[in-house]
Amino acid sequence: MEEPAKTKAAHAWRFLRNCLTGGVATGVYFTVYLPLYRWAGWPQSVADNLGLLIGAAVQFVGARYFVFRARQGRLHKQLAGFALVELATLLANMGALSAGRSLLPGEYGQSDLLVLATSFAVFAGFSYPAWHLVFRRPKAEAAPGGAAS
Repeated sequence: MEEPAKTKAAHAWRFLRNCLTGGVATGVYFTVYLPLYRWAGWPQSVADNLGLLIGAAVQFVGARYFVFRARQGRLHKQLAGFALVELATLLANMGALSAGRSLLPGEYGQSDLLVLATSFAVFAGFSYPAWHLVFRRPKAEAAPGGAAS
């Protein structure tokens, strides 16, 4: 059974909103990381981790309110689910990049494009679908007075 065009369009718009949110989160990451590392002289790992943490917070807020419009979900459950997905995403990115570097020859295996390609593949193939579970809308309450029984 084919999906209705309206549903396909809604999925496409949600994916584009998520890409936009991810772009903003990445911009925030670099806005935090670069000045701290390049100009303030902070250790790279500290500047990087602070940038990642603040970027992830932006991604969470954007996903909850803009991408999935999941305001009615329980915040603590969404935060925990998001953190688990982000941890799994980190591990998947590390694995995909490592595999790409070992399988591709020389300069291709060390290319910045490989980082982008593996990162996008993990995002589109894992993170985004997993966020659907994190930000899914709660099931409707049963009708009052036992009408749903």
